[in-house]
Amino acid sequence: MSDAGPPRAYGEDRLELADESERVLLCPVAKAWTARRERTLTAAEHPGTAVSWGDAIFEVAAAEPLGGGAIRYRLVPWRDEHAIRRMEHYDAANEAARAAERGDLRGRAGARGLSIALAPIAGLLPGRVQERMEHEVGAPAVAMTVASAMPLLLLGVWGFVERAVGGRLAGGPELPWWLLPSIPVALYLVVESALRLASAVAMGRPMGSLPVVLAWEAWSAIRGEPAARPATRLPEESDADRYRMVEPFLALLTPDEQSRLEERFGFDPIRWGRITAALILLVCGSNVFAAAVNAATGRGSLADAAWLVAGTLLSIEQIARWRRLRDRRPAGSVLGVLVRPLARRLLRNGA
Repeated sequence: MSDAGPPRAYGEDRLELADESERVLLCPVAKAWTARRERTLTAAEHPGTAVSWGDAIFEVAAAEPLGGGAIRYRLVPWRDEHAIRRMEHYDAANEAARAAERGDLRGRAGARGLSIALAPIAGLLPGRVQERMEHEVGAPAVAMTVASAMPLLLLGVWGFVERAVGGRLAGGPELPWWLLPSIPVALYLVVESALRLASAVAMGRPMGSLPVVLAWEAWSAIRGEPAARPATRLPEESDADRYRMVEPFLALLTPDEQSRLEERFGFDPIRWGRITAALILLVCGSNVFAAAVNAATGRGSLADAAWLVAGTLLSIEQIARWRRLRDRRPAGSVLGVLVRPLARRLLRNGA
């Protein structure tokens, strides 16, 4: 039920401005609202959180941190050209629930410390779970992703160099042979960890490891849906969760499929296309070099020959993709066939 009469603030919040064009809300404690991200030369625009306030829907256009943990939100009327993927309600009942939740924060200090200590493991969880941990116990979601991705990236590089080239990294300790990942696993760790770091550092969004995410989703499905969150869960929010899980890999789909995802989810095909093209070229180029070295030293095998051919073809494809991306046109890859099963629901529902 919507509130009657003029707009008002709830709890300890204070309404500084309220007119037809915008509302300015001063809050002593930050809410789980994100501000609008303006379009740049390399990134698409992302609208701020949708907030239902009375009979109107607003967008969080800006969030200005103030001293003592306070924050000032500037809200403007929601623009019709943007789809609403998640709705927050600002009313007496929801603000009372938020106040009760804040009352538990001091008791969660130990949980926050534990989350930070276990960041290399917690950072493997789905991005939305890391964000929930950040909102509930204050554990930095992006930092957890970085803390979990960086060791795996180094392990992947280490394993590739030692197994493919047969040499130890200069100045590095010598690990037992059984502890080093195989070449395919090492390449996977390098690619996935680099994508996760790009998501955290370049996009400011946490991202889990795909095997752990899939295991988490299967476990969640077996034990049933969790209790409802304070925010309203729209019918297509589950698709938004899936989208965020596979977002970096969507740049491998066809240009038409990427355009459909851009229209529905705000996917940035140019940015992610450049990132994936650069990473695949780096991995494949390194693999071609290692296979060529093995062949030249007489240590080549059938696997080296296969890697040499596949790596060369994929390297050529990435160069062609990069040229297309340079003209700001989406560019897919033959590897998109591996991603399409994960994106089929997103494409079907968006048609």
